[in-house]
Amino acid sequence: MNAWVRSQPKTLRPYFGAQAAEGLLDEMELFLKFGDAPVQGNRLIVDDSQMKDMAPRLYPKLSEERINAVFGERRSAFDLVVTLRTPQMLRRELVKRFSLGEEARECIEVPQHMLKDAKLTGLFELGASICLSKEVDLGPGWPNHLGSWVAKEIYTIGLDRRQSAFRIEVLTKEMREQRALPDETLIWVDVDDLNEVYEAGTTCATAYVSERLHDRYKSGKTHSAVNALLYSEIVCAVLASPDNGLKESTFVAPGSPLENICEQLRPGEALNLKELKSFLDDPVRLRAFVHDSRGMAKELEKI
Repeated sequence: MNAWVRSQPKTLRPYFGAQAAEGLLDEMELFLKFGDAPVQGNRLIVDDSQMKDMAPRLYPKLSEERINAVFGERRSAFDLVVTLRTPQMLRRELVKRFSLGEEARECIEVPQHMLKDAKLTGLFELGASICLSKEVDLGPGWPNHLGSWVAKEIYTIGLDRRQSAFRIEVLTKEMREQRALPDETLIWVDVDDLNEVYEAGTTCATAYVSERLHDRYKSGKTHSAVNALLYSEIVCAVLASPDNGLKESTFVAPGSPLENICEQLRPGEALNLKELKSFLDDPVRLRAFVHDSRGMAKELEKI
């Protein structure tokens, strides 16, 4: 008889003292705009009009009784943190942070200015977590490191369209040797035709990133300026690749990654194909537009 094996192991959480906190956000509700029904489940596919008109509101449903029952006098050591992540822009931003030592918030609205990238790329993650707000010893079974979470929920919202962005993988030693790349190579990209419409779940490009940087990026430990630089380097490499199909293109296919890139490089007034092609012979100007689209100068000021 075969031994029973759990198909999806549960992440080990050593905080046995805070175990009751893990379900605190289970009743949280997300409304995409006023008058809508709450989102069912943690993943939702929306259409263009829904994405455009979106005004997300979170209702944590954290009653004073529940907070006191779980944390007691420890409640002031924890914060409710709401973040917004746009995967295609490699960006995660803090929406709101509230101390559990104060009265629990009934509703948390996401400001419209923070949704710019989300609506542009058509994909975002809205996360809420209860995290330790400071380094403190709360006793056995409780976290003591700043940022340790005891409860977390993430909503993923995306457009239903046949459009793919690049995915990020690790650049291994074997890959560097196969491609005759130097040891300190930061990024390498494999690119298919950008002006094609791809099936859902597929990508037009794969960016292979230095192993050390990849590990830090995946663990969320990279500075936002590093993420901005990484994004810029990937986009520039994708557009400079001889395999991207740009030179052969005579129009921008609706729903293609190329259309998405044109919109990202100049929000509000997408670049036309002629303008984008001119960048192939002017890489300095290309980088200027890519840096501007990602707010590179502003990100570097934070270092």
